[in-house]
Amino acid sequence: MYRLAREAASYGTRTTDVRLDWPTVITRQHSIVAALQPPVDKLERAGVRVHLGEARFVDAHTLSIGEARVRSQRIIIAAGSEAVVPPIPGVELAITSSELLFLPTFPARLVLIGAGAIGLEMASAFNHLGAAVTVIGQEPEILPGFDPDVAAYVRKLLEARGVTFLVGARVIALGGRPGEVTIDAEVAGARRPLTASVVCLAAGRRWYPRSLGAESLGLETNRLGLKTSPHLRTSVPHIYAAGDAAGNVQLTPTAAYEGKLAATNALDGDRVASDLSVVPQAIFTTPEVARVGLTHREAMERKVGCHVSTHDMHGFSNGVASGEEGGYLKLVFESATERVLGVQMVSWAGAELIQLAALGIRLGVTASLLSTQLSVHPSHAERLIKVAAHEFHDVCEM
Repeated sequence: MYRLAREAASYGTRTTDVRLDWPTVITRQHSIVAALQPPVDKLERAGVRVHLGEARFVDAHTLSIGEARVRSQRIIIAAGSEAVVPPIPGVELAITSSELLFLPTFPARLVLIGAGAIGLEMASAFNHLGAAVTVIGQEPEILPGFDPDVAAYVRKLLEARGVTFLVGARVIALGGRPGEVTIDAEVAGARRPLTASVVCLAAGRRWYPRSLGAESLGLETNRLGLKTSPHLRTSVPHIYAAGDAAGNVQLTPTAAYEGKLAATNALDGDRVASDLSVVPQAIFTTPEVARVGLTHREAMERKVGCHVSTHDMHGFSNGVASGEEGGYLKLVFESATERVLGVQMVSWAGAELIQLAALGIRLGVTASLLSTQLSVHPSHAERLIKVAAHEFHDVCEM
């Protein structure tokens, strides 16, 4: 809303004295979080016994929640994840993304350590709100889960808005004091000193056994969390895991999907295997970044015969009229069949469009079929349909 109000004059709406009211932003965020909490009374009416508190393992079958003890034949760990805290001297001067969203004072100068999804979302939002933002990434390019050309497109968009990126960099130490933190960074072998009002750790999240006192249970872990079978059973046979704790894909929809599967298998035996072969995901920058299926890099690693096309999405009437102009689309097709294997996009409607792409991949849609599909005009979706079809067939309406 703040961004749109500042830009309203270009649409013919005159505004004056547009200011950011950060305390109201924080108040509204707290109210939304409270409103979206699971309704305990509804669960209890359905026969679920709910204990609110910090759960800790007493032994492999027993949990303590305050004064209560709960013993069970089957246990599901769906305890979410924690921010990764890198071993940097002075790291106690930094905060995590969870704290950043509820800071009592708006940070005028923000440094984000991490150039993945969390770092990019925070960078985009706080840049729009007026902060001077710097992102420090360890990899040669931002968003390592995307192809480099897609990531570079996003980086250049944000750089044009004023976000500074230091890629191929590492943080040596933090110093100073809260509100005036110094960052000793190294980029391409050269020291780069920085200062910030706030330094935020955005290097990812993972589940740690210590969060539930589960260190002694013998639970095997992977890079993100607990190692699980396709049925979401952990290395301890009667314990299952779901969501971030399961260490598979850290997304809200996969957590909900895995929760249902873990409960089904824990109660009825391992009869339903998880299928995470087609998982759409979006990064809520402005514009949004999204992907589903194979990237070009993944297709090459798997030796899949593929055809790749890229398109800069300027000039479509919907974007020109709405001011949501531009974007980038990258498509991976199976060479022999024209079947769509993967889609990456930078789009103002990326979170919506990537679900359309996911359905197409799941159903084995081809460019030939897309070339006969009518699309709403003007719309963001017609770009995806027409561009995908155009790769193999003559489509004049570009």
